[in-house]
Amino acid sequence: MKRFLIPLLAALALPTVVNANTDPKVAEMCMQAADFEGCVKTMSTPKKQDSLSTSEFDDALVFFKEGSSLRALKSINSYLKKNPNSKEGYILSAMINAYNLSNFDEAISDIDNAIDIDNNYAYAHALKAEIFYFDLGGSLSKTLKYLGKGLSISPEDPYVNSIAADIQYDNGFVVLGGDTFDLSKKPKDKKALSIESFESAKKSYEKTLANINLDTYKNQLAKSSYDLDPTYLTNAFLGDTKFELYFLYKDKRERATAKKYLEEAVEHYTQAIAIAPSQEEVEKIELDRDIDLYSLDEVYLYRGNAYLWMNNKFKKACSDWKVSKKMGNEDARDKVRDC
Repeated sequence: MKRFLIPLLAALALPTVVNANTDPKVAEMCMQAADFEGCVKTMSTPKKQDSLSTSEFDDALVFFKEGSSLRALKSINSYLKKNPNSKEGYILSAMINAYNLSNFDEAISDIDNAIDIDNNYAYAHALKAEIFYFDLGGSLSKTLKYLGKGLSISPEDPYVNSIAADIQYDNGFVVLGGDTFDLSKKPKDKKALSIESFESAKKSYEKTLANINLDTYKNQLAKSSYDLDPTYLTNAFLGDTKFELYFLYKDKRERATAKKYLEEAVEHYTQAIAIAPSQEEVEKIELDRDIDLYSLDEVYLYRGNAYLWMNNKFKKACSDWKVSKKMGNEDARDKVRDC
C-alpha cells in the first residue's frame, strides 16, 4: 500500500471539483507547485502534437514499415487528397504499392506524379528505374535512362547509388546467362560486359557505404525501404560483388586484381558480420513480413566460401561454415562434410 500513499493524500487535500477529476499521478507531481490547480490543469491537458508527427503521412509510413499494407494505402491516399502537391506523399504511395501490394503500374504512376511536381527529385527517378527493371521486366537501356537522370541530379546520393548498384549487380549475371559458373565456356564479349556491370555496381555500393550516414543525404522515405540496417547490407553486397569479380578476373588470368578483390570481399563480409542483426531478429522479421532477408548465416557461409579460395584459409572456411550450419543454413551443412 505504501506506493499509493502519496497520491491518496494529495487527492484528499484537493478541492472537491479538482479531486473528482484529477489523476493521482498528476496530483503527486503537482504537490510541490506554488499554483497547485494551475499545475494540475497544465499537466492534465493533452499536449498538442506537431502536425507532422500526427499527419496521415506519418501514419502511412508507420503502417508501411509494419507491413500493414491496406492501412498504409488508406492513410497515404487520404493525405494526398489534402496535399496533392506532396512529392514525398506520392513516393510513399509508390513504395506501398510496389513493395507491399505488388501494384507496380500504380507505383510507376505515383512516381510520375512526384516527378511532375519536381523533375529534379533524384530518388524518384532512381526508384522508377528499380521498379521498371526488377518488377516490370523493363529493358536495361530504358532503365539506365531513368537511373542516369537520378545520378546526374545527385551523383553521390547513397540511396540513388544503392539502386544503381542493385541493377548493375543483377545485370552482371544476366549478360552471362544467369551465373558466373564455367566461365571458360562463356563468350569473351559477355564476360567483358559482366565485368563492366559488376565494376559499376562496386563503385555505386562504395558510394552508398561512404555516404549513407551523412546528414547531407538524410532521406527518411528511402531509409524506410530497408528492412535491415543499410550499412550492414551494403557491406554484404559489396562482399558479393567483389567475390564475383574475383572469379571474372581470375578467368582473365589477372591474378593480382583477382586476389585483391577476394581479400576485399572477405573484409566486407567481416564488417557485415560485426554489425549484423542477430539471426533470431532477422528470422522474426522474415516470419512477420513473409519476406526473405540477407541473414547472418548467409554472410558466414559466403565468407567461408571466399576463404576457401585463399591460400591456407581452409580452417577459417570450415569455422565459418560451422557457424552458419549452427544457425540452420542447409548449404553450410553440405560444406561442413568436407571439413
